[in-house]
Amino acid sequence: MSAVIRPAALIDVPAMARLEEISFPGDRLSARSLRRLVREGRATCLVAELDGCVVGDAIALPRRGSRSLRLYSVAVDPAVRKAGIGTALLAESERWAALSGHDEIRLEVREDNAAAIRRYLAGGYVTTGRRPAFYDDGAAAIVMKKRLAGIPA
Repeated sequence: MSAVIRPAALIDVPAMARLEEISFPGDRLSARSLRRLVREGRATCLVAELDGCVVGDAIALPRRGSRSLRLYSVAVDPAVRKAGIGTALLAESERWAALSGHDEIRLEVREDNAAAIRRYLAGGYVTTGRRPAFYDDGAAAIVMKKRLAGIPA
């Protein structure tokens, strides 16, 4: 099962909002926020499609005055998790970051999201800190980063 990873379009926003709802217990991006991010084009917004359906997305935001990009969200439909879609979205986000001149990606991940933490560690991310009570529900975040040197453009 191979997903097509492509830039998000406005028509994808309802599917992206659905992914936010089914993927995250809180701290979700609203359809309005997603629409703005896709429309303005400042953020890197990617979607993964299987058989014409959006089954995953990744959103990365540039940091002002920095060559660092913040990976804000990676969401994958639970029905297709463990099919490599999250890993493919992550790799494509890194490629886009490198193409746009960024030299590192930073992210926060819920401390209780062991699967995501394993994926990031396997992908070369390192833990740089912890933020207690980072999420709306009081959950802590693990802070991670990856240098992008050597990412093929």
